[in-house]
Amino acid sequence: MKATIYACAISLVIGGCSAQEEPVPQMPVGAQPSSNELIFKASDGHLVYADLIPSKPKGSKAVILMFHQAGSNASEYETIAPKIAALGFDCIAVDQRSGGDMWGRVNRTMNKSGTGTYLEAYNDLVGAVAYAGSKQYSTILVWGSSYSSSLVFKLASEYPSVKGVLSFSPGEYMPDKQIVSTWAAKVKVPVFFACTEDEWHDGRSELFDSIHFKDKVSWAIPGGVHGSSTLIAAKSTAAGPYLDKVKSFLQRWEKPSTQTTK
Repeated sequence: MKATIYACAISLVIGGCSAQEEPVPQMPVGAQPSSNELIFKASDGHLVYADLIPSKPKGSKAVILMFHQAGSNASEYETIAPKIAALGFDCIAVDQRSGGDMWGRVNRTMNKSGTGTYLEAYNDLVGAVAYAGSKQYSTILVWGSSYSSSLVFKLASEYPSVKGVLSFSPGEYMPDKQIVSTWAAKVKVPVFFACTEDEWHDGRSELFDSIHFKDKVSWAIPGGVHGSSTLIAAKSTAAGPYLDKVKSFLQRWEKPSTQTTK
């Protein structure tokens, strides 16, 4: 079994490890790590745990960073990420410090590094972008669910290395109830915006309108549920149609060899 991948994210947004920072832990002798577990630094030095779901075939230069909803963890993408990886994208599903044990799995970041607010969890998202940059991905996309789907607008507005956004059930979840619209207005990359029909009529349409960049699409497919869970067949009758829409959106970045011949 391959060794666990440990890394200190190095990029323009985060400096290298210093003597004062908590070191990234090393695997104990004799341990049997998961071959796809990642550990990297958040922008405030917090340790963040994540899972790598490699593309098929392996060796993609494009990565999608997947962030979960409140009370959740990386397992939110257990059935979703393999379908996206099959399109030729590496997927990194992150445990953020604001989450929980949904799906019957412990949130490793919370368990080992402590909890935090939504805005504090933003440091984890920044760390994920820096980690992806340190791995020389030429294309970095960010995918959010519920509260993290709002934070990905902030991420895309602040970091030019982010080339696209997929946002599932975003909303004004922060203390400042207008800040997400402000972030969205600054985004200058393609946006996939999804929510339930009820959410669309309860303020999400206004949030979508705040995105000024022309390359944007919105979907509120009947039968969908909150957040990225709308792509989980066991939770949502709209999982199939939503997956089709996501695939269509991602074709902007697919390599010719991974595109479906019509």
